Amino acid sequence: SKGYLEAITWSFTDSNYNDHFKGENNDIKIINPISSELGVLRNSIFSNLIMYMSKNLDRGFKDLSIFEIGPVFTGSNPGDQATIVCGLSAGKKSRLSWIDKERNVDVFDIKRDVVQTLVEAGYNSDNFFIDTETPNYYHPGKSGRLFLNSEKDQVAAYFGEIHPNILKKIDIKTEALIGFEIFLDSLKKQKKT
Repeated sequence: SKGYLEAITWSFTDSNYNDHFKGENNDIKIINPISSELGVLRNSIFSNLIMYMSKNLDRGFKDLSIFEIGPVFTGSNPGDQATIVCGLSAGKKSRLSWIDKERNVDVFDIKRDVVQTLVEAGYNSDNFFIDTETPNYYHPGKSGRLFLNSEKDQVAAYFGEIHPNILKKIDIKTEALIGFEIFLDSLKKQKKT
């Protein structure tokens, strides 16, 4: 309902993309990969979404929002994985509108999408607590971390602009690239109010 198209990608990815999003985690190498570009299990769905976002931008789709629901892997042991809803949005809002002025997608657009999604899932936005501590692949001044309550038990979501250094390194051609991650396992553990 928010204009995102669903992507379905492999659970493995290119280590060149994964390196930007793995944080403290180590690469989980696949012994017999289906191709040399898909040699590690993904630590973040961003690594695959950015790859496919870049391909679409190169083909002329300037304003695009995609998401995926799937597993990410934090270790090589069984159970070292989490289910995440991850999304990316690129380009401008209202590029072809004759009423609204065009503008780049920004952190407020992605924050609204995340908050609205959690509200639609049955959580009360009055209880949400948001601060600015996010992983280093987000822009430090244009990102946020969302908890379902002020006790800050578990992070429910991250959202924000993808760090400009990453955009330069992967040479993605867009005016703006913003993303979000919603941790479904954290939502299950919280009691709805």
